[in-house]
Amino acid sequence: MNEKILIAGFGGQGVMLLGKVLAYSALKEKKFTTWLPSYGAEMRGGTAHCWVRISDKKIPSPVFAKPGVFFIFNQPSWDKFSSKIDSSSFVILNSSLVNTKTERKNIKKIALNEVALDLGSLKIINIIALGVFLKYKKIILPETVEKVLKELFDKKEIQDINLKGFRWGLANG
Repeated sequence: MNEKILIAGFGGQGVMLLGKVLAYSALKEKKFTTWLPSYGAEMRGGTAHCWVRISDKKIPSPVFAKPGVFFIFNQPSWDKFSSKIDSSSFVILNSSLVNTKTERKNIKKIALNEVALDLGSLKIINIIALGVFLKYKKIILPETVEKVLKELFDKKEIQDINLKGFRWGLANG
């Protein structure tokens, strides 16, 4: 296993946090992992992306040219990275903010903003997307992610809303 993952969106959509949750969960399962952030000119509201690599073998470099998995949370990220997507890629697309006519089996279009608001917080689109990802790509156990989420967030209410979003993604993705 050697998953090369690109996560992209606006600052404030939890791009970096999602990358950290993936990387930390992989470490907990004794996998090799890297996390490489890239911030836009502005922070909150600007574009941001990160690269995550998870493998069962040592990783020679955190840099890679061709992601196999894409989390695309906004239109500027789609415009920037969609040319790298091919038929072997797995894509989770936030259809709330990305307008594309592209219809392929490997692209999961989910209205993440609407789902997050229905569940109680717009801040959990990233964790919902993580649940969707792990429904299809079983590279990390859901129990491990749940432990990581509980460790990351001190407040019970924040833990609960993130767990709710994660579980929604696993069940409905």
